[in-house]
Amino acid sequence: MLVYKYRGGSFERDLKSLKNDTFWASSTSQLNDPCEGLISIDNYQQQIGNLKKIFYQHSDNLALIEQSFQNIINMKDTKLGIFSLSKRYDDELLWAHYSNSHKGFCIEYDLDQLLAKQNPKHRFFDIQYSNKIQNLDFSQAFNQADPDHLVKKMLGYKSQRWEYEQELRIITENQGINSYDYRAVKAIYFGLKTPNEEIEQVMKTLQGRKIKYFQMYLKPNSFKFEAKPIEDKFLTNVRYKYSISNIAHLAVDPSTLKLEYQHFAPYLQKLAEIIRREPDCYEVSYIDLSHSKSTLADPIFFAQYKTAKNDLLTHTVHYSTKQIDEEYLKIDDL
Repeated sequence: MLVYKYRGGSFERDLKSLKNDTFWASSTSQLNDPCEGLISIDNYQQQIGNLKKIFYQHSDNLALIEQSFQNIINMKDTKLGIFSLSKRYDDELLWAHYSNSHKGFCIEYDLDQLLAKQNPKHRFFDIQYSNKIQNLDFSQAFNQADPDHLVKKMLGYKSQRWEYEQELRIITENQGINSYDYRAVKAIYFGLKTPNEEIEQVMKTLQGRKIKYFQMYLKPNSFKFEAKPIEDKFLTNVRYKYSISNIAHLAVDPSTLKLEYQHFAPYLQKLAEIIRREPDCYEVSYIDLSHSKSTLADPIFFAQYKTAKNDLLTHTVHYSTKQIDEEYLKIDDL
């Protein structure tokens, strides 16, 4: 899925975050909606009151439960970070409100790649728009069918007036700077009034990343915008963060495959070639079939690799044969 971030508050700050492959996860108080994270706890307080009446002899234990639940609620303001994105790059109000009246730019991300190497506890969901404030109760803290239900209740609802934003929200475990795989950035859209010198500065800073560039235009006799591709003025054959890492001895060993999977043996080497070109790969440690995830109809392979010479822990990623075929075809220096 492609998602979009409008930028225009500070060109130097926004360019620095692009250069460093980072985004800022805000606290609720840093966002522009004063009702951010607004919830009602009437139901929760009534439930606590009823429990205290029934189990009055366990008032100390109930007080601990009450405080623990309150601590969880407080996390939405004190700990969890919010990175707000839109599903649109061509909304006139978003350009006006978040891109310095069309003088800024809009970043296009691939959501899967944006989250690919993030903390697995990061969550994402579409914002729900409503004219009613959400009311919390104990049941939301123990919803096994949807472990993120409580977080969605606290940070996943906004007033109906914000519906035009079509927001998708990433929730991080901590507020502040977060890193991502640079390949998540697919395109940059420049506003109607973006200065030419800033356009060139973005292109120069991001050279070698295979990013596409577009200029926004107003359609004739219309309030609608359209994006037209523009030439990258700093094309180069030098690739950003590109290297081919070592494959450890016996990291690829087809003899480990069971007989019924032997015809999939070429995928071991293919996956090794893919992983050794990962930006953070220092050495490919091991490639094999995942017996717990695989079936004969759908074999799943895994790769383990180090990100530094003295890395004691290896990173593990899983690929289907389809994914391996797709990524292998993109390699142009075998």
